[in-house]
Amino acid sequence: MTLIEQIITKNKKENLIEKGDKIVVGFSGGPDSVFMTEMLLKLKETICFDLVLVHINHLLRGDDSDGDELFCYEYAKKNNFKIFSQRIDVEGISKERSITLEEAGREARYELYNKIMKETKSNKIALAHNKDDQIETFMFRLTRGAGLGGLEGIVSKRDRYIRPISEIYKKDILKYLEENNISYRIDKTNFENEFTRNSIRLDLIPFIEQRYNPKFKDKLYNLIEEIRELNNVVDKEVEKFSQKEKLDIDEIVLFPKHIRGRIISNYLYKHNIEVTREKVFSIEKLLNRGGSCNFDLSDEYQLKKEYNVLKIERKKNKSQDIMPKMLVIPGKVQFGDYLIEAEISTREKVNNESFYTTLKIGDTVIIRQRKDGDRIVPTGMQKEKKLKEIFINEKVPKEDRDMIPLVTYNEDIVWIAGIRGNEKYKNVTDDKCVKFRVRRTK
Repeated sequence: MTLIEQIITKNKKENLIEKGDKIVVGFSGGPDSVFMTEMLLKLKETICFDLVLVHINHLLRGDDSDGDELFCYEYAKKNNFKIFSQRIDVEGISKERSITLEEAGREARYELYNKIMKETKSNKIALAHNKDDQIETFMFRLTRGAGLGGLEGIVSKRDRYIRPISEIYKKDILKYLEENNISYRIDKTNFENEFTRNSIRLDLIPFIEQRYNPKFKDKLYNLIEEIRELNNVVDKEVEKFSQKEKLDIDEIVLFPKHIRGRIISNYLYKHNIEVTREKVFSIEKLLNRGGSCNFDLSDEYQLKKEYNVLKIERKKNKSQDIMPKMLVIPGKVQFGDYLIEAEISTREKVNNESFYTTLKIGDTVIIRQRKDGDRIVPTGMQKEKKLKEIFINEKVPKEDRDMIPLVTYNEDIVWIAGIRGNEKYKNVTDDKCVKFRVRRTK
């Protein structure tokens, strides 16, 4: 199978490029980006799509960098492509952001690609990662202690990014360009050992091939594909949890530790929370703890563990004292984040949001916060219980308890709004009676 046939087969399988696409092509002028663009030209013979080239002069190699830029302009002109080129002080970015030159260059490229994508109303960004890049990335991440999620190499398609030549070896790319007399530029820094990836490419992989297995890269790529397939199965399980507002701890703990970590990580990602290993590890430790607790995720959000449930919530201000409110039946009153209503109503299905009482029209009730010593005879019971016990039994979070409205009459608590009524004031006989309702307004 020829290289273009491999790429066509891959494209049909994964729908990397489709009819009507407009694609931003990362174009350095090196062999990989030139080869990818040549293959895209061939694909255009059977698929109708547009592309624009984007080049960055990193200002790191003096005349060589300028020569790359000139080459890219000439290549674009020769092939009738529109090209965007920009000079970026990568060294300055590296110092400003306290990152390596390699990281600064990558960030600068991706920022420009996304900018041009918006300007040209494109829908995809094509990057020229090849098969060797996947293997080097695997080795690089392995040395950094990555988990299975990071060891699947560089995927061919993720969000807007596509990598059409990710299954082509570098040696085959160079052979194709030489045989077809296609010019390209050489970045001499790729042959220096200053960068970790270069050392993996130039030293580690050749050493393993010569000393242990000449087909090491093929074997390693097979392993990458196995990991990717395994991750796909895991991802399907993980995705079931990521869309949920709350996570059921009883469900999560049934999975092995690795998958539990993925479930938690994905849940945080879906809620735009930065994920770190330490954060995930700390959350995992909460799973086997009893009771309720909070875990800070950021300045704005916290993870709340309420017995067997995890959920992400925006942090609230500390509980504030709210002045007691008077309510004459019928009527309604705002109390903190809640609206309390009293009305004459026919009996309907009983739920926590309402309570049918023996109070009458004209009776006056006071809505207030809880205080020390508060007790009530819960509906269905005969003995008094402390409010604290009821809140614990009903699994009401500690930080919410002070803000829950209490409807009182002659110092008795008639109803813990939305939680439990008082057996003494429960109406079970009259077809029409005073009904209290509560709903949250904030």
